[in-house]
Order: sequence, then structure tokens, then C-alpha cells
Amino acid sequence: MADALHIRHLVERARALGADRAAPLPAAAVVVDERVRLKCRVPRCSSYGRNLMCPPYVPGPDETRAALARYADALLVQKRIPVTQAEVDAALGGKTYAEWRVRDSARDARPGSGRRDRAAASGEPSPSPPPSDCESEVVAAQNAFATLMSELEREAVKCGYRFAAAFAGGDCVLCPGGGGVDDGVCRHPFAARPSMEAVGIDVVATARAAGLDVEFPAVDHPSWTGMLLID
Repeated sequence: MADALHIRHLVERARALGADRAAPLPAAAVVVDERVRLKCRVPRCSSYGRNLMCPPYVPGPDETRAALARYADALLVQKRIPVTQAEVDAALGGKTYAEWRVRDSARDARPGSGRRDRAAASGEPSPSPPPSDCESEVVAAQNAFATLMSELEREAVKCGYRFAAAFAGGDCVLCPGGGGVDDGVCRHPFAARPSMEAVGIDVVATARAAGLDVEFPAVDHPSWTGMLLID
């Protein structure tokens, strides 16, 4: 079990790193539900099988439960996304964020995938459009949150918790246009973290158990929610 002083230190550290909220809870209160992973496939998320931090490349519910049983404490962390859901919807043209991440232009950016090769051969410009300001803000916020969680994990290790493990929010976006599936190599192994939902954790139920709210579906104040396991 983590020392209470260390828990308070990690809460303060999370806030210093930019978190809006951080709340401890027993690891036994973390809710794992097979339906969370089912929603990765029904309807099929466009990041499924395309991102090394997403299913099927990360632990499933059974493995997550087995690991959680060996932990005593967890820390739930939230950081607000600096745009409203309405702004995100408008910028993404009605697509979900995951759908936008693998839009046709991103697929075409890979060598041998069609329009980009034809454009290169003809001397035409790349077909990939630049992201809007809103899209850039979302990606930057998500990467900042992934960094926050990996730094928090590092801080826990410094406190002596050698099995500390962090989970970020959403599909990993550290690699522009993809998640390393083409060659199976993660290019940011010390920063990339799977999300809670990727490993089968019910984010809404777990956040509520920690006394935190998750606006679902997000309307005015979308936030990233992550978790640090401590032991």
C-alpha cells in the first residue's frame, strides 16, 4: 500500500504538471468491464488494429483484472481539453476524433498507398491537408496529457513504487498519421501510454468512484481522464 504522504505528493505533482483534478482511490475500486472493449469493435473504432496503444495490442479485461488485483492504490487524473465539443464537431466535419485521425489523407501519407505516390510522381503537392487550429489544439492537448501521465509515473517510481503504471486518454497521437502498426515499432516508448478504456476499464464508473465527474457524452467541458496505478 502506498504511503499517504506519497499519495498527497503525487496529487500535488499531477497538479503541478497541469492536471485540473487528481483524486486517489483503492485499486480494487477500478471498474473493468468487457463492454468497454466491445465498443472498440462495435462499431469498429478506426484505431482498432492501427495503433500500438490500442486493442488488440494492449492487455484485455482479464489481464487487466489480474494485474489490478496486485495493486493497492490508484490515482485518477483529469485535464480539460481547451475546446468545446461543438468546436471539435465542427472542425472534424461530423466525424469522431478517432475517425478523423485515420482519414483518407492520413492513409495516403504512407508510402505505397496511392494518392501520395501518384502526387509525388507527377510533381503535385501532397494530398494531406493541414489541420485546423481546433484539430491542432486537440492533438496538442492529448500529447500534453500523455506526457503528464508518463511524468507522473516517473515520479511514482522515484518514490519507490517500481510497478507504477500510467494510462493516458484516447488513442495515442504522438506519431502523426498512425500508431506504429506498419512496422510494429513504438517510436515513443517512454512517452506512449494506452488509455484506460483500451485495456477494458470503465472510465465513467471509475472516475465516479474517485469522486470525479466525466461529462459523457461531452458537451461543454470535455476532459482527458487518465490513471496511475501505484505499488
